[in-house]
Amino acid sequence: RLVTPMMAALRVFRLVKLHCWSQSQSSACLLLQGGKRIRVCSGFVMHGTDNTGANMILTSATLVRSLNGDSNVISDVTVKVLLPDGHITDGHIFLVDFHYNVAVVKIAAYLALLEEGTTNNGAVLALGRAYEGGLLMCSRGQVVNKKSKFGCAELLVSSCKVSMAGSGGPLVNYNGQVLGINFYEKNQTSYLPMLIVSRILEQHHCFGKLISPWLGLRYSSLHMVPLAVLEPIYQKFPDVDQGLYVSKVVEGSPADVAGLRVGDVLVKCGDKLLSSVPEFMHQFGAMLLDDAKAHSEAFGGWAGDMTIEVVIKRQRDGSTVSKTIAAEMLRENNYNRWPAPMPSYTIRLINVTPRR
Repeated sequence: RLVTPMMAALRVFRLVKLHCWSQSQSSACLLLQGGKRIRVCSGFVMHGTDNTGANMILTSATLVRSLNGDSNVISDVTVKVLLPDGHITDGHIFLVDFHYNVAVVKIAAYLALLEEGTTNNGAVLALGRAYEGGLLMCSRGQVVNKKSKFGCAELLVSSCKVSMAGSGGPLVNYNGQVLGINFYEKNQTSYLPMLIVSRILEQHHCFGKLISPWLGLRYSSLHMVPLAVLEPIYQKFPDVDQGLYVSKVVEGSPADVAGLRVGDVLVKCGDKLLSSVPEFMHQFGAMLLDDAKAHSEAFGGWAGDMTIEVVIKRQRDGSTVSKTIAAEMLRENNYNRWPAPMPSYTIRLINVTPRR
């Protein structure tokens, strides 16, 4: 059956609009209608009710991030949620993860769950709710082979265009399945795949926080590396077509201590070969989160002795070597960089009429 962009959009029409309101004691307008509006994001339900009957809405942590951009929640705020039927209800901040820039808001209202998807082949839609009137926003595009401007290695990029109010909304395929959560960028839209989101929520449920290993390196798909960088790699290793390119190693980090250097190519982690397709970036991140969860469950928390075995190819001498990285637990000073843009909520209604 043919599924048009509009049909796919309507399948997930139960998007919500979230307002973050200041409740500062110094604001006199608090005595009237709830204070000063700070930010607006979209959100969607991916997990059902808890034991209190509340729904969990997934959105961007930008909604509640401190105005100076650090990893703190704005103090004394109230979240108002505009439901698809036009009603406004109070939202309660349930979970905030500033490393991956996601948040969960609880509401005492029922919304149908959206189905999670794992494939991102073909056309995709970025959905959100406009600030004025709660109108559905929809932008059609493709997953593209580009790097995000944010510091999160697991992010993928689509050619869809969203406004700031669309940040936190879902990226869906034409079957209405959610592929990830969107984040606003000026000329493109980054999204965090649900493979990572599901693990974030699982860890917060199990441990009350994110437990992630910190290696102190940045890497990218070989398919995203400029030709000028790829050429010397292929001169040393003509048969290398899989792996992750190490673009940065933090001085004094576990990766640095283990002997990894910029220009190395990661080809294996544990017993798993590392792919070079862009989609594998978040799969590698999911592997590390799974290892951290298993380690913490085995030792009753972070025991400080989690090791990660990797195989690398070194272009500087043409060698293939194995390295053991003694991972550290991720701490706030090593969180991903997520600059919080100044609020700007121009309505953008994008035509999704199928091409003939």
